[in-house]
Amino acid sequence: MAAPATALAGLLPGLAASDRAATGRLLAAADAALAAVQPAPLVERALARAPGGVRVKHRGGDQLAECRGAAVLAVGKAARGMAAGADRALGGFISRGLAVADQPGPVPLWAQLAVGDHPLPGAGSAGAGRAALDLVETVQPDEILLALISGGGSALLESPRAGVGLGEIRALNRSLLRSPAPIKTINRLRAALSDVKGGRLAARCRGRIITLVVSDAEGDPATVASGPTVLPPPPEENGPSLEELSLEYGVEPALAGLIRKISAQREAPLGRVRPWEGDVTAVLADGGDAGRAAGEFLTGAGLEAGTHPARWTGNTMRAAEEALRATSEGTARVFWGETTLQVAGGGRGGRNQQAALAAALRLAGTPHRFLAVGTDGIDGPTDAAGAAVDGETVGAADMERARRHLRQCDAYPFLERVRALLKPGRTGANVADLWIVDKT
Repeated sequence: MAAPATALAGLLPGLAASDRAATGRLLAAADAALAAVQPAPLVERALARAPGGVRVKHRGGDQLAECRGAAVLAVGKAARGMAAGADRALGGFISRGLAVADQPGPVPLWAQLAVGDHPLPGAGSAGAGRAALDLVETVQPDEILLALISGGGSALLESPRAGVGLGEIRALNRSLLRSPAPIKTINRLRAALSDVKGGRLAARCRGRIITLVVSDAEGDPATVASGPTVLPPPPEENGPSLEELSLEYGVEPALAGLIRKISAQREAPLGRVRPWEGDVTAVLADGGDAGRAAGEFLTGAGLEAGTHPARWTGNTMRAAEEALRATSEGTARVFWGETTLQVAGGGRGGRNQQAALAAALRLAGTPHRFLAVGTDGIDGPTDAAGAAVDGETVGAADMERARRHLRQCDAYPFLERVRALLKPGRTGANVADLWIVDKT
C-alpha cells in the first residue's frame, strides 16, 4: 500500500497525550486510511490502454471506451494526484488537459493548471470554469473526455449562468455552508446558478465521457463537486421547489428570488443535449474505504476494533456524543463521513475540532481517546485537520473555559493551547472525515 503524502504518526512528538503509545496507534491507523485512498494509484489502477481505446476497470466491471485519444479534466482537492495517475496509466494517449486544484504544484506536461478558490468560489474559480468549458468544447466525437473528480470541486470550479454574478454565487455558498442543509440540497441550489454544475459542463461535450470519482460524499457520484460531468437525478416528485429549499435554509430573499427566476428559464433537458448512454461513471474510493483500512490496521495491532458500516452524518455535536456511546468499553471503533456544524459565534475551528473538543469534555477523567481528522488535511478555515484528545485534555480547572469555546465554535485556540491539534498539511486525499474512538 502506498504511503500517504504526509504522515500523521510523525505529529506525535508535538502532542500532549496521556498514553503516547495508544495515541500513536490511532495516528498510524489514520495514516493507513489515507494510504488506502491516495488518488494517483487509484486512477492508475483503473485505467489502461487497449486496442482501439481505453479500458476502465472499476467495481462495477471492466469496460472499453473506443476512442482515438483523450482530453483530461481533473477537478478538486485530489486533482493533481488524479492527473498524475492518469498520466502514468495512459501516457502519450492524452493530448491535452486541465487540472483545477486548490493549491499550485506539479502537473503532467499535457495539463494546464488552474488554481481555484476554496471554500468560497472566487475569481480563480471563475477562470477555471472558463478554461474547463473551453477544453470540453474541443473534444471531438471520436475522442473521450476523462473527467477526474474529487471533493472541493464545487467551489474550485465555477461559471455563473447568464444574469448571475459571481458575488451572488459567493453569497449563496456562504449562506449554505453556515446552514444545516444536507449536501444534496446545497448542490441543487448551487447548480441552479451555475453553467458547469449538475451535468451542464458535460452537455458541451461531443465525445464520450469517462468520469472517475474519489468521493467525499455519499452514494451518487453526482454529489461530488456538484457533478459537472454526471447527469443529475431528477427532482423528487412533489418535492420542495428550489425557492422553498433556499428559504427553508436561510438564504436571503433576494437570492431565493434569483434562484426562482433562473430555474424558471426554459432550457433543453440535459439528457437531450448529448447522448449519455455511452458514458462511464465510477467511484474509485470513498470514506468507507478509508474507514475500513483504519479498522483493519487497529485489528492487526491487536485491538478489538470495528468500522461503522454506514456514513456518519448529522449534527456534529450530537454525532460526537453518539460515537462515544456507540463504542463499547474495551473496544475501538472507526467512523467515516461528514457531519454538519451549524456555526454560532465568531470563533476559529471546524467540525472535526468541534467534535474533538466535545469528546474531550465527555472523556475527561477517563483513560479513553478520540481522534477526528479531515482526510484532506484541512478542517474549516484553519491550518489544522482536526485533533487527538483523551481523558486529560480538559482538566478540572479548564471545564468552563472549554465549554465556552465549544459554545462559540472556537475550538481551535483551546485545542492549540493544550497541544491537541493535528496539522499534517495537505494530504493529497479527500474522502471527508475520519473519527476513531478508543476505549481499550
